[in-house]
Amino acid sequence: MGWLTDSFEQYSVAWIVISAFVGGVIGSATKFLFEDVFRPRLGLRRDAKAVLTRFTTPLMRSSETLERQINNFVLNVDEDWYRTTDYYRLSTLFSFAEYLAWVRLIERRLGFIAIEHSHGGRRLDKAINGLFRAMSSFHYFRGIPDRAVADSAVPRRLFTAMGEVSIVRRDGDDTVLEFSEFCVRYVNDQQFRRWFDALDVFLAAVRDDRFRRDRLIAAGANIRILVQLLERFAGVESVQQVANLDRIRHEQVRAMLDKELAESTRSLRWRRPGARKRDRR
Repeated sequence: MGWLTDSFEQYSVAWIVISAFVGGVIGSATKFLFEDVFRPRLGLRRDAKAVLTRFTTPLMRSSETLERQINNFVLNVDEDWYRTTDYYRLSTLFSFAEYLAWVRLIERRLGFIAIEHSHGGRRLDKAINGLFRAMSSFHYFRGIPDRAVADSAVPRRLFTAMGEVSIVRRDGDDTVLEFSEFCVRYVNDQQFRRWFDALDVFLAAVRDDRFRRDRLIAAGANIRILVQLLERFAGVESVQQVANLDRIRHEQVRAMLDKELAESTRSLRWRRPGARKRDRR
């Protein structure tokens, strides 16, 4: 180490300059990492967690309601209740409106929060958009050269509009229309009713359209995946299974759903400490 001591004594000023430079670089890099990298990421995660804490319960309840309505609809589709019973029609439309409104509220709150940066956030984003993949896209019908596939879809932006018109301001906070409020507006407000026309046409044709029926079953399956994920966030575990898969008409749709459900099951295989099992049916 003698050469180092001699070098320092001979070039002390140079060594001081070098050490100051290196120290400055390390200090700047450390400051950058903590202030521009770690702190924003922690802040985004904290903000996302706050939003999810606020909306997990209402979104889970509206998702469960919509899932039950879809399952009932598919199970009894040959009874044609949707086209013959006003109450059944309104309750079905409201189930969609309630879910879409809560999704829209979450989209607004998370608009500037990149939840997809985390693994859990990406899964939640994918699960929330599952209904739209099923009912608005070609996701489950790729390679099927049939014009009826396109005709059977409900435009994604119309789903957004349905959610937006179902949001109301109450007690200083945004929330969702009650069922009675929805019924009154749907019956008396032509402009409000028009936003639901595409969904109304879709549901009225499910009985006689194999593509629409498969889309609706796929939507129900995706809602079940979302419910399972939200239950994990809430610390509960359900034994409810996906319904009506045996009623799917297209093998391609069934194969894709089976794959997605298996992937979801693997990702949720571990049980959160303290989770409570529940069976709603």
